[in-house]
Amino acid sequence: MEDLYLNKIPVISILASKSGTGKTTLIKEIIKDLKSKNHKVGVIKHDVHKFQIDYPGKDTYQFTEAGADNVVIASGSKLALIQRLEVPKTVEELLWLFPNVDIIICEGFKGNIFPKIEVHRKEINEGLLYKNSDISNFIAVASNEKLELDIPVLDLNDAKTVTKFIEDNFLRRTQ
Repeated sequence: MEDLYLNKIPVISILASKSGTGKTTLIKEIIKDLKSKNHKVGVIKHDVHKFQIDYPGKDTYQFTEAGADNVVIASGSKLALIQRLEVPKTVEELLWLFPNVDIIICEGFKGNIFPKIEVHRKEINEGLLYKNSDISNFIAVASNEKLELDIPVLDLNDAKTVTKFIEDNFLRRTQ
């Protein structure tokens, strides 16, 4: 199974040194662009805020509170898995959730092994993770300012160029 995901379904991480840089906005535009070209897209978002999709009074909440290890809620058009974790899952451990996609985009998960595009916004005035960290596998920086780097610098204000970069380097190779 690991071979399937590491070699056939590309996984790209989009990250930044700080929130508010435009990661979510960029990812939304990339998704729209890829979907317009009939690609199936999966997204894994890292959340540090202990999000809650289940609320007191809801059946799924009651099942979880009663001790269920896994609860799935499904309708005709969506499903959600609620699973209590004793330790956080890595991106690699979550890939099995995406058997029918052409690409998986991760928001965050700085420590994973997959190629990374850093989002950099001049107004945030933070140093680049690419230059100032031990995070590896950077393949590009999407920025709203001109930067001189030894990896491609993509225009953050033109999501289509970022999508094209992803397609040219990852999607066409797998089709």
